Amino acid sequence: MNNVDSDLKLVSESEKENFIQELKKINWVYWLNRPYSVFLATLVWDGCREKFFGRAGLKGIAIDNYLYQFPDIYYDKRFHDRGVAYFDEYFKSHKVSELSDVLEKTHRHHITELKSIINDNKKTIPQKTACMSDLIKDYIFYLNIVNILEEHFNKRIAIEVPKYIQGDYAKFVGDICVPIKKNAYVLMLDEIMAAVPVKDIKDKYGWIKSRDGFTDFYTEGEIEEIKRNYKEPHKHEVNIPEGLKDLAGELKELNFFRTDRTDKFYEFAGVARPLLEDIAKYVGVSLKELSNYDANSIILGEPKRYDKNFSYGQINDRYVITDDLLISDFKKHESEEIKGRVAFKGIVRGIARIVIHSDDIDKVKEGDILVAQMTFPSFISAMQKSAAFVTDEGSITCHAAIIAREMKKPCIIGTKNATKVLKDGDMVEVDAERGIVRIIK
Repeated sequence: MNNVDSDLKLVSESEKENFIQELKKINWVYWLNRPYSVFLATLVWDGCREKFFGRAGLKGIAIDNYLYQFPDIYYDKRFHDRGVAYFDEYFKSHKVSELSDVLEKTHRHHITELKSIINDNKKTIPQKTACMSDLIKDYIFYLNIVNILEEHFNKRIAIEVPKYIQGDYAKFVGDICVPIKKNAYVLMLDEIMAAVPVKDIKDKYGWIKSRDGFTDFYTEGEIEEIKRNYKEPHKHEVNIPEGLKDLAGELKELNFFRTDRTDKFYEFAGVARPLLEDIAKYVGVSLKELSNYDANSIILGEPKRYDKNFSYGQINDRYVITDDLLISDFKKHESEEIKGRVAFKGIVRGIARIVIHSDDIDKVKEGDILVAQMTFPSFISAMQKSAAFVTDEGSITCHAAIIAREMKKPCIIGTKNATKVLKDGDMVEVDAERGIVRIIK
């Protein structure tokens, strides 16, 4: 066994049943649909604990307990309740930019450290895996707090905006929260349009398509395709009342932060590709197959494989990973009705295309309905072809809502179940007047 230090403990078979009973007593709340790989999940999820949240400068808040049953994530309701109260107090004297600034500083340091680890000839592969895991866990705080941040700012929007804007203020809020800072995809577009050599762009930004370190990066041909399809986004000035300028500044930063935190996480995974390839060789499998291995078992020198449809449960510093469901009696998606919030009005019909990953965007054709858990900048080329967008997640300040208003396309957000109920090829009507999506029989 490898003597790499770790305070995360795999529950033994003899203790597994008692651990599962503990999991069942927790008040789990369904959160997100994310098809994570076994490797990436086990590499990072220890970062949910207070030890790692504290390293981001915010002590007294953590997830502690975590449940993943492919592809669904649940969190302990206590984390949500404590988190909302925490950030209500935090933002009395802090700004979102402080989170962005700490993340930027952490990211620059961690990329340098990661490259050093990759080139270190003295460390063993399990030791390198452990070092990479310790670094990447520092991103998990930022990935997990956005829904709580949005809840805080939604409350502020509901209190402050009606003082100045009468009636339906969703469009106004969407217009004032368009970020000023540029995310990685926009920076890539700038370089594409500035005629930077395609190879240089691929080497610098190819990871944007991967978003997990394992799947393909952008090819030069795909970057050329992005250039051919590029359309200048619609821009217009918004008159912001003086009393809302502070809130508007915070919303702009929040929208940048939402994308920037995932950009940096996946850039780290992209830079780690050479190390992932070395780990795959150590285990004796292909890079793709490595995605099914528990990273912690590799750190301990005893690589263990799990099925793609795995489950993972964590209570503080103990965890279980299994090919079976840990809790089988959840009822998340009882309703077949698809309802959400209107981000941009309109009524259209088209063929539903479920887009979970950047690899899925090629199946979207002109006039299709893009259906996603949430949208990312790397989805833009598919969004340009789509007649409308429907998402499981999001608020009026989310990426899909902003792009819908820029492109003037009907959009319904926050349905919770669209990607569960709809299937590729369904003919659907998106009624973004009432916030309803229905399958046309």
